[in-house]
Amino acid sequence: MALSSWFVVALLIGSSFAGWEEDLYFSKRRLPDGLVLPIAPPTTANSGRIVGGFEANIADFPYQLSLRQNGAHICGASVISSNYALSAAHCTFPAPPVSAITLRGGSTDRTAGGVVFQVAAIINHPSYSDGSLDFDVCVLRITTSFVGANIAPITLAPEGTDYPAGTRTMVSGWGATSAIGGLPINLMAVEVPLISQESCRGVWGAASVTDNMICASEPGRDACGGDSGGPLTNNGRQIGIVSWGSPLCLGNLPGVYARVAAPSIRAFIRDNANV
Repeated sequence: MALSSWFVVALLIGSSFAGWEEDLYFSKRRLPDGLVLPIAPPTTANSGRIVGGFEANIADFPYQLSLRQNGAHICGASVISSNYALSAAHCTFPAPPVSAITLRGGSTDRTAGGVVFQVAAIINHPSYSDGSLDFDVCVLRITTSFVGANIAPITLAPEGTDYPAGTRTMVSGWGATSAIGGLPINLMAVEVPLISQESCRGVWGAASVTDNMICASEPGRDACGGDSGGPLTNNGRQIGIVSWGSPLCLGNLPGVYARVAAPSIRAFIRDNANV
């Protein structure tokens, strides 16, 4: 069966079991408008999502946040300063009522523990396109400060920093345990290599992968629904934001991330969060 047919089947099965919370986080993992799944080599790996990863301890990922709408996890985010967080614009577009958005930090368990912070302002990149998913970045200001056990900001990649293909990176989050499954309770993480722009564009098309994006994954390792907006890191620096990719989450097609070091993205973060 072609990948596109598998995707249709997965959506039909998933929608039959999904509740309102699942509808929220599954809706965030999608392709840019007009893009269809290419045929990809099969993979036999299909372990827990984050695909192919391991259960993580928040003490090792103190910047990781759960972005929540009306109390339900919808996306990931990261602490970048005392009162600002970073996430993906597609997680907060169209802008929900700010009173409905909170961030849970300091807990491995996405459902309990840690500290829940009320968001005071949602700022999406002014050039964000919900069709192409270009400029897929937002900053969130909270009403207080990010204070608590196992809560700390992550350093952002400097503007213009380039990372070569093959660089090992880490992506973390509470993404779905399968393309049609639910979210894990505890934080997951997986190491994935960066993929060259040329190779990524060869799969998804030159127009779909802009200079504001970077790509990473390998067969059996990927982000999935519920990981959107979460951090992609290298050596203690955040270099990417989970943006888009195959809804099948098998890792045999590149996962695409907003590039934190892209001048237009880094300037937006600096101008709005002073980071």
